[in-house]
Amino acid sequence: MSALLFSSAPCAISVAHFWLTAPCSLNVSRETINSFCEYESLLSKWNSKINLISRNTFTDIWNRHFLDSGQIIKHVDASRKRWVDVGSGAGFPGLVVALLLRDRKIDCELILVEKSTKKVFFLNEVIRKLDLKVKVINDDIGTIDPLRADILTARAFSELNNLIQIAHIHGKDDGICLFLKGENYMVELDKTLNYWFFDYDVFDSLSNPSGKIIRVKNIIKNKGE
Repeated sequence: MSALLFSSAPCAISVAHFWLTAPCSLNVSRETINSFCEYESLLSKWNSKINLISRNTFTDIWNRHFLDSGQIIKHVDASRKRWVDVGSGAGFPGLVVALLLRDRKIDCELILVEKSTKKVFFLNEVIRKLDLKVKVINDDIGTIDPLRADILTARAFSELNNLIQIAHIHGKDDGICLFLKGENYMVELDKTLNYWFFDYDVFDSLSNPSGKIIRVKNIIKNKGE
């Protein structure tokens, strides 16, 4: 991909650096890159008002947030019909996934669940501006009816034990979960396995040397606990 592709984009330098040096193969179109630029611009505008992400991470947004969120699409069959993102916040990973699915012309029902009304306003603004087909539920994931997700994701939302409980309620029996975790993932994993049985794989993060992606399926409550 040539750097000339980004010459007219408002965030040309950061885009070029990200897409040309990141150890990934997302290979998105010019239109999708422009959409990410607009997403970045909206984040910058709204972040001063409602604190969507840490200001310390904004200068590294393409790696810290966009790549970190987008990499999960490599670990799941994205053609599954219903994708639920829990605690979507600023749209990570949910809105990044939406842009990548559209880029790949993959038809998937995408639902974001976010408790904060202010953040929901932001999510809906991005969805409107970028013309995305995404549904946002402004509610607590613990109080709504089961969503029957084929894929369930979460990033920086809760401890793994709680995420497994959520997935057990809102995921289909043959569903897949993808959870982005930090360097203490093994502590969370060991604790959770005391209460649940499930199959899992752990993948290294492309965006953070100490980060991991935990892919979970076949969740069963440990009856002995």
